[in-house]
Amino acid sequence: MPMVESYRGVMESLEGIPCVFCGSASSPKGEHVWPSWFIKEFAGQQPFSGAHGGVVYTKKPKEASPTVPQTLNALPGVHVPACVACNNALGTYLEEPAKNLVRRILGHTDSHDDLLISADDSDALARWLLKVGLLSYLPERRFDLPAMNEDSDVPVLSRVRGDWLSWMTVGSPPPDSFSVYITRRELDGSDPDPEPGDQQWIPLPHPVVDGKDLDFMLRAFGFRGVNVTIVWHPGWPIDHPQVTDGRAVQLWPSPHEFNFGSMPQVSTKELRFLDPPGNELSMDAATFEERISTPLSPTSGLLQGLFGVDDGAN
Repeated sequence: MPMVESYRGVMESLEGIPCVFCGSASSPKGEHVWPSWFIKEFAGQQPFSGAHGGVVYTKKPKEASPTVPQTLNALPGVHVPACVACNNALGTYLEEPAKNLVRRILGHTDSHDDLLISADDSDALARWLLKVGLLSYLPERRFDLPAMNEDSDVPVLSRVRGDWLSWMTVGSPPPDSFSVYITRRELDGSDPDPEPGDQQWIPLPHPVVDGKDLDFMLRAFGFRGVNVTIVWHPGWPIDHPQVTDGRAVQLWPSPHEFNFGSMPQVSTKELRFLDPPGNELSMDAATFEERISTPLSPTSGLLQGLFGVDDGAN
């Protein structure tokens, strides 16, 4: 496959590959999942490398010592096949409305001065984060860092529903079955362990109702100062204790005004969603309606049955 130059480095051309949104032929660079304006916020901080599971990606032996990290002169990005029309639509509906707010958040660093975010900006941020989070995990993605394309263990969506993407290029709101949560993260990259007994888990089952898989899904990612969790959980509400305690904000499906500056910095280890393979729950519609009357939470009673974790509910 031919190679094309990007401002981030050299990547495989996506030209002619079907657009993930409409099926038309992709442009050579497709859609920049992390847009150029975001990447440029990190200019001058090179070299950039990548890691998976705490292990830094290194150069191949034929290129240099296998202990030398693969690096780029710009923040490594990711692309998905997209035609010019869909790419332009993403810019109009998702990039432009969120750009100034994301820049404000990046510039806020670890300050606890007020940073008031309106309901409209909260809505724009949720849509942009859904775009970044979902497209980054598509099977068709291509990373700027070569080693990531060769790593079969990098997480990927095993199934992609049409309604996860179709709203992005037409200006419609995302489905209400998505929940988008954010917390503030430590800028130094530390992720301290919570105090003993303070760690919590929320189970994410995979209901199969009358033979139909509801495709419950979880993805988590982050950028400077922010951690993001996206959950697809149609019909089954979530009771998120960090939201209740003001340690996290739920941006979607009910965007609202909040003060980003007053949010505390929170370890990702404090609360985790559990989503291991093999946690399917087969049931009929009547049983599903009964089960969803109890929201998913650290005390929902599913932890012990599905995951063997003591939820402390007894």
